[in-house]
Amino acid sequence: MNIRKLKYRFGIAVILFSIVIFFVLFAIPFLSVNVNTKLALTPVLIVAAEVMFWLGVVLIGKDVYLNFKNKLKSGEWLSKKTDSTKNPE
Repeated sequence: MNIRKLKYRFGIAVILFSIVIFFVLFAIPFLSVNVNTKLALTPVLIVAAEVMFWLGVVLIGKDVYLNFKNKLKSGEWLSKKTDSTKNPE
């Protein structure tokens, strides 16, 4: 396998795992551990998720990240969905 493709796939996997860590943050209040552990665990998970996200961005490359960011900002992904639901009359 090409090293470039491997870096890209690993970068996407790291970004997805960082998103999973952010969702785990919502489960922390329901854990059966003491409050001090919960308070210590929260910032550790936030920092770990941020570091993993930006590591994934470095691995996938600046071009892919900027392309994705521009699509999100432009609302292109949203407008296609709303255009298909309109009824032409």
